[in-house]
This record gives sequence, structure tokens and C-alpha cells, in this order.
Amino acid sequence: MERKHEFFKHAVKANLTGEQARVLLCLLSEEHDGDIWLKQNEVAEQLGIREQNVSRAIRALKEAGLINKRDVQGYDDKPVLMVDKAFS
Repeated sequence: MERKHEFFKHAVKANLTGEQARVLLCLLSEEHDGDIWLKQNEVAEQLGIREQNVSRAIRALKEAGLINKRDVQGYDDKPVLMVDKAFS
């Protein structure tokens, strides 16, 4: 992620809820070269929240322009999310 400053400025302006911010930080903790390889149930387990809430948070993060889903199948059938291209 080359443009980290812009990414985090955008995240601050996105008015994320606390839960959405926690999901974002969890996803970013697994980010490698802009790609994020985590299943929603793994995020839910790490944060101690329901998978349904993770799904909602990821949808909100996509709508905020912070992350996108890649059209590839990941290792062990993990969906591949990515930091929005504007910031990578």
C-alpha cells in the first residue's frame, strides 16, 4: 500500500462505526501488497463478533471506497479482498 496517508485520511472521513473500524484494522493486519486473504468467519472469530456483522462491515468498507473484492479465488477458497486501487 503505497499511499497509506491518503488511505487513512479517507478512512477518517468515511465516518466508520467502531465495529467497521475494527474490521478494517483486522483486515489490514493481514494485508500483503494490497491483498487481504481472510475469510469472514476468521475475522468474526478474531474480533469476537458475529459473521453477519463482519459481512455488513465489509459491505460498508466497500461502499466507502476503502476495499474491493478481487475476482479470483484465493488459497483454501479464501476470498481475496484488496485495498482500493486508488490507494495501492
